[in-house]
Amino acid sequence: MEKMKVEIMSRKTIKPSIPTPNHLRNFNLSLLDQDVPAILYGSVVFFYPSDNTPFSQKSESLKNSLSKILLHFYPLAGQVKDAVTIECNDQGACFIEAKTEFQLKRFLTQPDSLFLNQLVPSTDPKSIRSTLACILLVQLTAFSCGGTAVSVSVSHKFADASSLCAFIQSWTAVSSREYGRVVVPNLVGASLLPPMESLITSTPPPTTRNCTTKRFVFHESQLSNLNAKLATAMGRSTTVKNVESVLAIILRSAAAASQSKHGSSSMKSALLNVVNLRKRMVPPLPKNTIGNLIYTYAVTFHEKDVELHQMVAKMKEVSSNIRDEKAKRITSKKGYKEVHESRKQIAQLLNGKADDINTYTCANLCGYPLYEMDFGWGKPMWVTSPSNFKNLIVLTDSKMGGVEAWVTLDEVEMAIFERDQKLLEVASLNATALLTYSRM
Repeated sequence: MEKMKVEIMSRKTIKPSIPTPNHLRNFNLSLLDQDVPAILYGSVVFFYPSDNTPFSQKSESLKNSLSKILLHFYPLAGQVKDAVTIECNDQGACFIEAKTEFQLKRFLTQPDSLFLNQLVPSTDPKSIRSTLACILLVQLTAFSCGGTAVSVSVSHKFADASSLCAFIQSWTAVSSREYGRVVVPNLVGASLLPPMESLITSTPPPTTRNCTTKRFVFHESQLSNLNAKLATAMGRSTTVKNVESVLAIILRSAAAASQSKHGSSSMKSALLNVVNLRKRMVPPLPKNTIGNLIYTYAVTFHEKDVELHQMVAKMKEVSSNIRDEKAKRITSKKGYKEVHESRKQIAQLLNGKADDINTYTCANLCGYPLYEMDFGWGKPMWVTSPSNFKNLIVLTDSKMGGVEAWVTLDEVEMAIFERDQKLLEVASLNATALLTYSRM
């Protein structure tokens, strides 16, 4: 594919429509936010076909509605002060206008990760340098055909995937004047889980050096057949979810690629995943609770865990323990200790202090209503969540059914991974994201 470029036309700061009151000027973060680096962003990109609405009109609509919704999500217009505080000083969110001479149809035919990065301010080095102090970054990009891309990036210091989606849902509701869909956020912060006196752990920033990112599409029909076989092999009454089987396939092939590169068959793998705590705490939290209400845990796979059903069973075992036991007592003294021990284990894995273990991280956006996000000019034709950090697996629902995965690996390992026949039996490498649209 020929090189595609995006030109930044303007950068503006969007402030809340009404100044934040003085008594809300400091938002205290929770234990679960405390050791999250502010420079890590969660991003979602929505692609919309042309609807004959001028780009300038779309831009003004987005900026006006963003100003209004920041009144409710006011920490997003603030600034990270320290590990446990956001200063809600109304400095504003960064809003970027951009354009490309490329056509949306051509891009969607075979999505290119390098071009995608230019649509996301949190993954573009030039944009990061100019917007580093912002918790919320937005980029609206015009394609030559009239199609548009809306990228929304929020610092993980303040929000997990559920929080990001709640914010976008509310923003689209205001933008399309469907005010009944606005989600009024429940901002609990430190009132739910007070932070510790000192930082729990310290982990190195994720790297992008010498890495390659590729997209794989797992189709629903193939996953349904595979899930049924895995459930039978596990020998009990159970249901295998798409995300579980997809992760097992990716991890098996990634481990094989790493072993091939290093000439070793004794290397272990670890998967970092999360459990949404909202409905599992006692008492459960409302869905509109905003923050990092997730419990991060590690699943370790040994050399003998080579069968997919073994890997799925181990993932289920560890996540069930979190959901059914640890989540319920997280606010207790024992719960605090368990969070501390879990973070220490994860820090050791990410710092490379665990011998002969390759650590992979999953960012799962499956199950969220991303294809319902309408800013006032229709629902998106494609939604994705790019990232290029080493050993990161980003999962999203496919509009055509199934799961899409962005996988980032060491360049040498990716060259082996993308040719893995067991992987390609159930996944297509960068299948088209293009459905039939006449307005592009």
